[in-house]
Amino acid sequence: MIIKKNLIISFLIFSFFVSFLYPLQSRAQIGDVNASKLLAHTELSLSPRNGSFVEGSTFDVPILVNTKGRSINGVEIVVSYDKDKLSIVRPSGGTSIIGLWVEPPAYDNTKGTARYVGVIPGGITTGSGLIGNITFQAKSSGRAVVSFRSNSKVLLNDGLGTEAIVDLGRAEYTILPTAPGGVNIFSDTHPFQSTWYNNDSPVISWDKDVDVEGFSYVMDNKPGTIPENNINTNATSMSFPELSDGLWYFHIKAIKKGVWGSAGHFLVRVDTAPPASFTPDVNYLMAGSILVDRTLVSFFTTDNLSGVSHYEVGIIDKSQPTTVSPSFVRAESPFQVPVKEDSNLEVIVRAIDFAGNIRDESINVVPPVFIVKFLKDNMMWILLGLLLALILGMIIHYYAGHHIHRGLKKVGRVMNEPIPPMPIPGIPSTPRPNPPVQVPQPEVAPPKIINIPPVITPKPIEQKVEPITTQIEIRPTELK
Repeated sequence: MIIKKNLIISFLIFSFFVSFLYPLQSRAQIGDVNASKLLAHTELSLSPRNGSFVEGSTFDVPILVNTKGRSINGVEIVVSYDKDKLSIVRPSGGTSIIGLWVEPPAYDNTKGTARYVGVIPGGITTGSGLIGNITFQAKSSGRAVVSFRSNSKVLLNDGLGTEAIVDLGRAEYTILPTAPGGVNIFSDTHPFQSTWYNNDSPVISWDKDVDVEGFSYVMDNKPGTIPENNINTNATSMSFPELSDGLWYFHIKAIKKGVWGSAGHFLVRVDTAPPASFTPDVNYLMAGSILVDRTLVSFFTTDNLSGVSHYEVGIIDKSQPTTVSPSFVRAESPFQVPVKEDSNLEVIVRAIDFAGNIRDESINVVPPVFIVKFLKDNMMWILLGLLLALILGMIIHYYAGHHIHRGLKKVGRVMNEPIPPMPIPGIPSTPRPNPPVQVPQPEVAPPKIINIPPVITPKPIEQKVEPITTQIEIRPTELK
């Protein structure tokens, strides 16, 4: 019985501790999860996120980072891609934000991976920082996915090497089959099938062999269309005005001696839309309370069809009397703009896609007004104001301390003097005496008897005063 009782007590104690500690652990885990959700996430992305490319063509995919307002100083990124659909021609850092590569950008087409490892001395805060660029070649038709592996890392610039919480982006591309052989097709308006054009009215031409009786053609958005066995033209050229943006395929086959040949195909790329609208961002560089003579202008946009080829930046000095068209230079984000304390600049950022379409966005770069600059520029007026305030204070003090105070004292004396009664006819002016006011006498304690020694009065000293005798002689006045 004793053993059974001890077992029951032990089980109850164990159950109590389990029920007490488990909720604490659960609450701690929940707290950690909630705290992590409150932190700003760093974002890794690929540009463009989607697109269509023909077999054999090459295209660039930049790797971008958005720090979401936090400073970072290191990356370790692994990119994964479909090795059956894509192959890497070259990886490059280009104008990367990475200041020091721990490992040179590398790739492995047998595994379908690319690796970027580098550090950023001093750290950086950016909304669209370029880490590196990957040039892909389309191998075979189908759907190809490019993404970041889960072991990719971004390190915060906090001196501890803390890993940032990273949102990993992905991209998906469609690889289109190459146009099969057939009739020899060409175009003077859109000569290269791998190039985008902002001309929406292509002219397609083709060769006509001997004994060819006619042609059957179709223009559509499908790469493998076979025209019907019906002659619809005997010409060797055809125009297609005002095509919509996108990929267009021209298909044609010829009939010779009653036999239809294989179809030929020609790809036309039309992109008349500029890159997406964007808003440049200005970051003023400060050294304490002093403005540095360089300001960073950041920018980024996308293009749904041909993709963004590059950016150009032009600067207009609005303080100049005459405004001329700016000279544009090729630039990368962030772009350093030279500024002074009195600068008034308009920075125009031009985004150009691969079809030659242009999107211009501008932002004014006006340094903020600082208290140090204000004091320096208005020091004379500030000193003059202080001097006037001092003089005004002395005047007020003089009048307040002498004249006004003296007047107030005089008014007080007049108010305290008794007012004589006004005489009334028939009534003697002598006022009746006021009855004596009985003032209660305070109780006085009986005097204490103090023994004082007698005072000895000194005897007066007797002095004899002798009379002074003066003799006056009076002489009679002579009368004439």
